[in-house]
Amino acid sequence: MGRYDLKALQEDLKNELKNGITKDSVDRVKHLMSQYKSYPKDWEGKEFWSDEKYTRTLLDKGNGLYNLMILCWNKNQKSPIHNHANSHCFMKTLKGEVYEEMYKHPDVTSCGCKMEKIADNVYKVNDVAHITDADGLHRVGNRSHVEGAVTLHLYFQPFSTCRKYEDNTGRYTEVAMKFDQDFSDQFSFI
Repeated sequence: MGRYDLKALQEDLKNELKNGITKDSVDRVKHLMSQYKSYPKDWEGKEFWSDEKYTRTLLDKGNGLYNLMILCWNKNQKSPIHNHANSHCFMKTLKGEVYEEMYKHPDVTSCGCKMEKIADNVYKVNDVAHITDADGLHRVGNRSHVEGAVTLHLYFQPFSTCRKYEDNTGRYTEVAMKFDQDFSDQFSFI
């Protein structure tokens, strides 16, 4: 049997998620993403780097069930604190190391409250993480001053907007989710 590649992962994800998501399927998706070992030739030519911000490249729309994408994190780049619009977010580190800061949802009855951090996590190559809005909010980034990082993200269900939170006030802005590149028509193997 050959290497478990990105094509095999996509096929297995489509089969696993076609009927929705349950606690068991969350565990199976995490297992599938763990089985895939980072192999840069699978995503070669799909990376997009910016000095201004981290970038998002759509790889697969999963027949409307999910979005599979790679994110490129240049040196010292990070996302804002954000939610996932009631979606499941699975993240696998493909290159480098990324950190995750998790936060409590701010108390909407009191204005001007600083976001409360509840966890710090570090993910190395081939580590897999999972978060939903019930778990809290998070920020992901690359602390390296030397090299960029690449992560593989699966969002089930796909979403077009999310909430971006201000660190010092807890106030949020609804923002549109955009892709810097879209290879979904070319990259899908099925």
